[in-house]
Amino acid sequence: MDRGRERVAESTWDWILYRETDGRLVLSVVCGTVALWEVEVEVGPGLRAAYEAEGLKPIRRFAREVTEHPSRYGDGAVSP
Repeated sequence: MDRGRERVAESTWDWILYRETDGRLVLSVVCGTVALWEVEVEVGPGLRAAYEAEGLKPIRRFAREVTEHPSRYGDGAVSP
């Protein structure tokens, strides 16, 4: 559910990058193999700077990290 936020970019069945109404960026990542669930992580200053400088490449790398280690990133976590 988008909850009034803007979809900035997405990779279908992988991740969605949202911009919240207050300007924060939130990355929603699909995790799991048999059962699927989403983990939402707020994009922190380091990842945001990398995204602004390099585009989606750092977002893709971080989404892969969340997919591979979802227990490190509970909902509400902030990325590096």
